[in-house]
Amino acid sequence: MPKLVIAKILGVGMTAQLPHLKTMNRRPHNPLYNHPLGSSRFSATPEVTKLQIPFVSIRVNSWLNAFARGCGLGCGHFAPWRQSTILAIANFGNYGNLIVLLSLTLIIACGSPGAPLPPSLNIPKPVHDLQAARKGDAVMLSWASPQQTTDGALVGKGGKIIVRRAIENQPAEVIRELPLPPALKSDQGQTANFQESLAAMIASGAGDFAGYTVEVTNSLGRSAGISNRVTVPLVVTPPAPAGVLAKVVPEGVSITWIRSKPQERPSQLTAQYAWRLKRRLKEAEAKSGASKPVVVAQLESGNQDGAFVDKSIEWEKQYEYWVTPVTLWQAAGGEKGEVEGDDSSIVTVTARDIFPPAAPAGVQAVFSGSSQNLFIDLTWSPNTEADLAGYNIYRHTEGSQPQKINTALIKSPSFRDTGVGPGTKYFYTISAVDLRANESKQSEETSETVP
Repeated sequence: MPKLVIAKILGVGMTAQLPHLKTMNRRPHNPLYNHPLGSSRFSATPEVTKLQIPFVSIRVNSWLNAFARGCGLGCGHFAPWRQSTILAIANFGNYGNLIVLLSLTLIIACGSPGAPLPPSLNIPKPVHDLQAARKGDAVMLSWASPQQTTDGALVGKGGKIIVRRAIENQPAEVIRELPLPPALKSDQGQTANFQESLAAMIASGAGDFAGYTVEVTNSLGRSAGISNRVTVPLVVTPPAPAGVLAKVVPEGVSITWIRSKPQERPSQLTAQYAWRLKRRLKEAEAKSGASKPVVVAQLESGNQDGAFVDKSIEWEKQYEYWVTPVTLWQAAGGEKGEVEGDDSSIVTVTARDIFPPAAPAGVQAVFSGSSQNLFIDLTWSPNTEADLAGYNIYRHTEGSQPQKINTALIKSPSFRDTGVGPGTKYFYTISAVDLRANESKQSEETSETVP
């Protein structure tokens, strides 16, 4: 490339003259010379040469200066690299373009610094799922411990959880401060709990309701707000029933207990009392894990002790029974609810069926055959037990012991005895058998004579 041209591009004050341009009339190899403002063929005049090459220099210089500013470099620091790039374009034609492209890629890779982000305030999000459950004289609060801050980051520094309580319209007071652990993962929420005794508040008659809130703060005491508010009624509950007994009876399992009413206190809430009988399969009997409790019955308040027969059991199962007192309350404005008291002790019973069915009744024997075909027909009233399996037939003659004459249980309340002979009197009794092979007493005896 002529030195004067290079000097023009680099802005160097050289005075050397261009050599004779013998090949200036053919299309140049470097496409950068084909400026849209010029002719498709290179002109032989130095003026055109000076017009095109400085344009390339200006354009490349503009690109490089822009990238330098984007990367935070001053144009003075960037000048050596810029001059080398223009020399590459001038001396190596299309190869020079490739070098520039690779150079610009490296510049872009350095990245442009964005706007600085403000530091996280590390303020945990407020609690929105506070719940309260009362059992006896205790209240249990539960909520999901916040895992994220208000700006979406994980709670990285410890804080505290402030639990407050207010009775009726009195100002709320702080009753406990719990530590807030740092979050491990945003999708692994932790359930927090707090339990408080209400016995003193209920006995003092301070009010009819207690309200609770929680507030989560960071290490500097800043929070995003107070949680939702939950309330619990301050009503009395009957004491846990005493003397709970369970025994197996023919109808099922009989449960009895001693019940007593609580001592009343002044309140704007009306209260009624009931006793809830609960049952579950003993863990060893449950097919998969612990068995869920089932409410068998709920008995309203009365002067007599509690008693109930559970007829819904399955025989040969082991059960656990307990009794829970319940206070059914209602406010003057119509709001109502219930509070369970403390559970009684648990009693265990095995529902083993050792009880036979009732003896069949109404047994009749009638000779219905002929001289060539002798038989006696027996009929009786059917038994109504749900676990009835069938009947046995016993027969004897005068002076002999009864013998069972059927090989399998008779399913229907009728039987035809074909093993009889002429001129003989036969005596019959019937017994009932349940599914666990418990056999009833034999029925009253009946007789028939074969002529």
